[in-house]
Amino acid sequence: MIKKVLFDLDGTFIDTAHDLVKSANDLYKSFKKHSISFEEGREIASDGIKAFLNLRFDEATDDFPSLTAEFIKIYKGNILNNPVLFDGIGELIDFLDDKKIGWGIITNKHRCFVEIILKFVNLEKRCEILICGDDGISPKPSPDMMISACKSLEIHPEEVIYLGDAHKDIISAKEANIFAILACYGYLKKDDQIDNWEADALINHPSEIPALIEKLD
Repeated sequence: MIKKVLFDLDGTFIDTAHDLVKSANDLYKSFKKHSISFEEGREIASDGIKAFLNLRFDEATDDFPSLTAEFIKIYKGNILNNPVLFDGIGELIDFLDDKKIGWGIITNKHRCFVEIILKFVNLEKRCEILICGDDGISPKPSPDMMISACKSLEIHPEEVIYLGDAHKDIISAKEANIFAILACYGYLKKDDQIDNWEADALINHPSEIPALIEKLD
């Protein structure tokens, strides 16, 4: 029986790509670098700040810690421009609440950002557990965040499903013995070999989750 549903944030639960890409381009502009297209930025929006830095800077010669701090400063000013729930997530959350299936967020994103966004979309009080990349637990693809969530929720991994849009999400969940679902509507890259990721299920829309839960029960 599935008792909990856990989500990745960027590219799975909330569409944050517009604000991340704008922040990257704001940073590039300040260093007289060429901007990137939204499509180019969307593909790496689940990969963290360093992925954006790597597009226009060289870690061997540029000060990445300083650039990261500057990116964070810029992103804080853009973070609430356009964060929206992916189509179908709101309805899925209502379904889970109706079925008394708890849900939470497991993300490598820093807590200060996640809490701001969840509050903005009025879901911070409905989220049962939140584990973030700076909480002192080894981030995905390590299974440690998943294992910690199960311990905190006092449930077995077999009673949980995890939905994410990146390879690291699938690796993390499967190593924790959690049913791993790939959100194909998320920030996948054109050359991602998703058939090799060994996800337990693939979905193209969050509305597919209730049927999966019913099947697993």
